[in-house]
Amino acid sequence: FFVSGVTPSSECTTWNSFIAGLTCSSHTSLNLYGTNGSIGVDVTNAAVATAIASALRTGTAYSGSSNGHSWQVGTCGTGIELTATGATYSCNPGYIIRPCVGNSN
Repeated sequence: FFVSGVTPSSECTTWNSFIAGLTCSSHTSLNLYGTNGSIGVDVTNAAVATAIASALRTGTAYSGSSNGHSWQVGTCGTGIELTATGATYSCNPGYIIRPCVGNSN
């Protein structure tokens, strides 16, 4: 449950724990989905999946393409964002994870 302007602490903590655990040196794929899109979007390029995981874990910016989507990792508010929309800190509809944004979103 989300309240406008309030960082959802349990979701933010869970997200931060997840990205801190991305310690493998290689990944083969990534699938991003949610309640409004149960099929989701995929990264099947292992190099892109590995780069995304590394960028998430280290908190560094990344941009890459896989399966027709432009994937971005970047800082959004007080946290790290993963998006398949092509731009971080954007209100574009699409697949975006940023539970630590902490603003009026």
